[in-house]
Amino acid sequence: MTISVNFCGLQRKLTCTEEMKIPLNNKTRVGDMLHYIKTCYPELPLSEDVVLVMVNNQVTSLDQILKTDDKISFIPHIGGG
Repeated sequence: MTISVNFCGLQRKLTCTEEMKIPLNNKTRVGDMLHYIKTCYPELPLSEDVVLVMVNNQVTSLDQILKTDDKISFIPHIGGG
């Protein structure tokens, strides 16, 4: 089972890649994958208060179980006023 993690903007600059393929088992949750990415790239700002985690272009919870070919993205919170 493989998923894709997409990086954009500052994430792409810090990781030096646009996409990363990660093999997972059938019980891997979004939170497990997020922990793995944080371990691989500790300089990435990926805390829950900084980014929204999306699976297949839908905001998701960290408890969601991932499926083959899911596409993960980290979208920074945008604020204004």
